[in-house]
Amino acid sequence: MKRFLCIAVALSMLLSAAALFSGCSGDSASKEYPVTIGSVTIDKEPENIVVLSDDLADIISYIGYDVKMVGRSIECDQEFLSVVPSVGSADNPSIDTITGYGTDLVLADDTLSEKSRQKLEAEGVPVISMVKAESMDELKVLYTNLGTVLGGNVTGHKIGEDAYEELISTIKSLRGTVSNDIVKTSAYLYIEQNGQLYTFPSGSIEATLFGYSGALNVFENQQGPAVNAEELRMATPSFIFCDSQEVIDYLNNDEALSNMTALKTDHVLIIPLSDFSRQGVTYEQIVYTMIDAMFVEHDDASPDENAPEESRIQPGEIAGELE
Repeated sequence: MKRFLCIAVALSMLLSAAALFSGCSGDSASKEYPVTIGSVTIDKEPENIVVLSDDLADIISYIGYDVKMVGRSIECDQEFLSVVPSVGSADNPSIDTITGYGTDLVLADDTLSEKSRQKLEAEGVPVISMVKAESMDELKVLYTNLGTVLGGNVTGHKIGEDAYEELISTIKSLRGTVSNDIVKTSAYLYIEQNGQLYTFPSGSIEATLFGYSGALNVFENQQGPAVNAEELRMATPSFIFCDSQEVIDYLNNDEALSNMTALKTDHVLIIPLSDFSRQGVTYEQIVYTMIDAMFVEHDDASPDENAPEESRIQPGEIAGELE
């Protein structure tokens, strides 16, 4: 009798333990969803998402949730997203195509028209809008918000947070490969519709990313985006990164600027301005490209030997401290 009693007690304990762990699992799952971002609440983990923002698609890919993407807008033209079908433009996508993919979430920015948003919501497809981060703090929030939406309050949040930390760590590691004994000066230039040269003003997230290149930004203290041509000529950066061929033509056709060191040594490289608004996979690629161009392929070049003495930037004047 005692033997049967012991077996019964042991079985009871096992069943109780199983119920306990089952309850814990249920509690854990219940903590993941619902997720609320702004005025939109997601009740369960999205499986099929459509992304109408090249920036958000870039970050989602870096986080690792790109496997959920069943559609993208034509603006998401990164090469690594080419396998994802297009659903039309970011402002006016094909609603039928989106719903036909069994989409349970659309992620967009402020480009999406209100009419398209209403049509999607009328079809039962929730739309969450997120805009480009303007600071590194905002970028961390953007990563964690996307992770939370796509993976849950606990798991997804942690994945997004870890991905942001990995991005910063990787970029810093790339910069760490640059010897402090090698001094390069650089600038980023683009042209607006008014024909004026522009750069990244001090404190902007673009200027912060540009600073990870390991070179000295001649416009480190630039208060506004407009570039003074005479200051550019005097600074004579050894490397120029620019938005397009239009910028290169502008510089070559300007009598004063055409003699700059970067142009004379063919140290000019195009990195589209739009890439600086893609804050995931492309961010990492930008830093790698700049470092490779300045310190790997041309590591035999001497630091700004052709620059006028009075215009040379000293090593201590490095572009903004990186976070």
